[in-house]
Amino acid sequence: MAESRIIAITTSLIFDIYMNYSIVITTFDKRFESDLVPLIKSIKEFRPSMEIILTVNGPARDDFDQNYRAKLFEFLAQYDCVYPMVFPKFQSLAKLWNRGILAATNNSVLVLNDDLKIQTADGKSFFDELETLLSDAPETFTINGSFSHFIVSKRELLEVGFFDERLLGLGEEDGDFYWRYHEKYHREIPTFELGMIDNIHSDVTDGGYIKGIRTASKFNREFMKKQKYKDILFGGYKGMFDKRVKKMMEDKEQYPYESFYLENKHLL
Repeated sequence: MAESRIIAITTSLIFDIYMNYSIVITTFDKRFESDLVPLIKSIKEFRPSMEIILTVNGPARDDFDQNYRAKLFEFLAQYDCVYPMVFPKFQSLAKLWNRGILAATNNSVLVLNDDLKIQTADGKSFFDELETLLSDAPETFTINGSFSHFIVSKRELLEVGFFDERLLGLGEEDGDFYWRYHEKYHREIPTFELGMIDNIHSDVTDGGYIKGIRTASKFNREFMKKQKYKDILFGGYKGMFDKRVKKMMEDKEQYPYESFYLENKHLL
């Protein structure tokens, strides 16, 4: 009897922890069957009530594939608490991250790429390790040193500033946020090593934008190196960049009324 009660209490505590964060996944048509379907299935197998905000990017040059749209909605309809946000035309990864995090109902958000595999070992999954960590972790951190999977809090995102949507393509969002996070708090974003999550590093991309390094946009790289930041020999901060840099462009407030919403929504 006592053992059953302990199990029930432990299960309840774990449930409370994982219900206190949301998941945001970014995806697009070419990774549907190969990556998104198995990822959603595995998340819902381990955490069936988990809130998932799915930001679906459109193509850069082509029309949105209506067959893909139908298949996507049919697949998602099998699961509770999955909320798609579809963009008919290509948008920046920064915008997809921002909009997904804004839509999430929890302060703590796990942001995932779609090309990940959730694994199990000895009856436990990646989520068991993550939720143990969340009970005593900073508000924002990367997992295994990568922004392919990271936790961010809305509170800190509002204080640091949202991911820069002037980065119109893919790439450099993480390095820019990392730099500004250090500028704001005078500390680096920590990282924690967690098992049972495999980063596939898919090379499958939308073919409609000009590439720089691997899948990243040439536009984003040039904007960061030639406009927003400047290499310097002394002072500044390196962060995730190749060299120490100084920020040359002002970051204007994005989504300026989000703080007002969060502070006053209980009055509705």
